[in-house]
Amino acid sequence: MRRRRREQTVNLFAFQDIITGVAGVMLFILLLLVVQLSLRLATQAADLQEKLADDSSTADVVATPPDEAIEDPVQDLEQLKQQLKQLRRDNQDLLDANARDLDGDIQSAQSELAELVRQADEAKSQAETLQQQVASQQMSQQRKEILELRERLREKLESLKQEQVLHRSGKLVAFKTTASPTRPMWVVDLRDTYAELFDVLNPTDVTTVSYARQQIPMQTIGQISDVLREKTQTRSIILVLRPSVAGAGAIFLSDFRQAGFKLALELLDEDSQITVQGDVPIEGDVEADIEGGAR
Repeated sequence: MRRRRREQTVNLFAFQDIITGVAGVMLFILLLLVVQLSLRLATQAADLQEKLADDSSTADVVATPPDEAIEDPVQDLEQLKQQLKQLRRDNQDLLDANARDLDGDIQSAQSELAELVRQADEAKSQAETLQQQVASQQMSQQRKEILELRERLREKLESLKQEQVLHRSGKLVAFKTTASPTRPMWVVDLRDTYAELFDVLNPTDVTTVSYARQQIPMQTIGQISDVLREKTQTRSIILVLRPSVAGAGAIFLSDFRQAGFKLALELLDEDSQITVQGDVPIEGDVEADIEGGAR
């Protein structure tokens, strides 16, 4: 828009220069006409004087030529002045008309500029509002992530506190084994109505097998064997007996061996928990028990 205004200003000045130049040329032409007329009048006056000298014999009866035969220089000069004034008035009227047109163009350009400024301010306001909304959404998302992380840390802390309590009370147990991904070993944590099966290296991935309290041990062992066959190829297990099945412990031990399992026997309280090897002091060498049981 500033470029357009500069172009309009330059065009106005250029047009004024053109009008002024034209007026100057016309004035120069008028001056030439005046000079030419003056020379012509002077020539006519000289011719008239020569004619009067030649007709000296009739000088007494010389009559004054009629007004229409001799042009009046003063009258011609006055007419030229009037024409010059009229030309100036015409030029001024033309300049005024052009100025009014340019004023209208300038006002129109100013209106367009004001509209563009308004649109720019509106776009800036919308951009600021959008930026605030995006920042608010980002802060909300970050706050949500922070709250979720805090909740996970709080749960982890509670779990660690519980494990610490169990450890201090001797209720957290880990088995020392030579188990590895290539030589897996599973734990069968046996209770009165269910058994928990898991890899000794991953005690958090637990598979539960449920059964009735009055069910005979051989049927229970059959259920457990089916699940172990789906989960692993190993036949080495750690059989954990809780007080709720302690009365049938000897029967379970014998039936598991008859089913072809190599096992070690562990007796734990009902509220004791099993954790990963190395998290707590070791209760015993289970691998040696398994080897001894196999023998």
